[in-house]
Amino acid sequence: MNKIEKLLNELCPNGVEFKNLWEIGELSNTGVDKKIRENQKEVFLLNFLDVMNNHYINKNIPSMKVTASEAEIQKCNILKNDLFITPSSENINEIGFASVAIEDMPNVCYSYHIMRFRIFNRQINPYFLRYCFDSENLRKQILKNAQGITRFGLTQPKWKNLQIPIPPLEIQEEIVKILDTFTELEAELEAELEARRRQYEYYRNKLLSFEYLKTNGGGV
Repeated sequence: MNKIEKLLNELCPNGVEFKNLWEIGELSNTGVDKKIRENQKEVFLLNFLDVMNNHYINKNIPSMKVTASEAEIQKCNILKNDLFITPSSENINEIGFASVAIEDMPNVCYSYHIMRFRIFNRQINPYFLRYCFDSENLRKQILKNAQGITRFGLTQPKWKNLQIPIPPLEIQEEIVKILDTFTELEAELEAELEARRRQYEYYRNKLLSFEYLKTNGGGV
């Protein structure tokens, strides 16, 4: 029996509780537009691709500059542990990607093309919740509830009613630790594979080049 199983037996003898998304935080999709207007303050914009391409968000990731009113800056701010979700896309498999803000991000607002989920339950680890959005269970819920013909997405009520497993915080933290380890290992393997691919391409191009074959007695 591994550590997770021991903790589940000890802390969840009757099984893990599930909650709807609306029960653990506030979902907002009223972000900032991608425009420059006079008499507004310049801010950086966290956009769809920032969320798609990064599991974790910091102030150095957003690069797009737009303007926003003071009211928008207050309403669409980004705080540490906020979760950002891709709500719709022409590709159904691109909806429901999630990223976590690892720090407060002053002078950054989020785009109206993404949603912010602000956790108000202190018994929820935001990194655990981010991993939940990668899970088969939640992916199935998202794809089942998606609607559209040329662009796919979920209605606000459907997003809010997604069901999330909520084990005790100690178990959440242990799951995050394990998955982080595998994520780091995966990144190392991908880097090694990329290096091997470049090495293969180099030798393939060299060994099959006309000059190499001619010099070494092969070819035509």
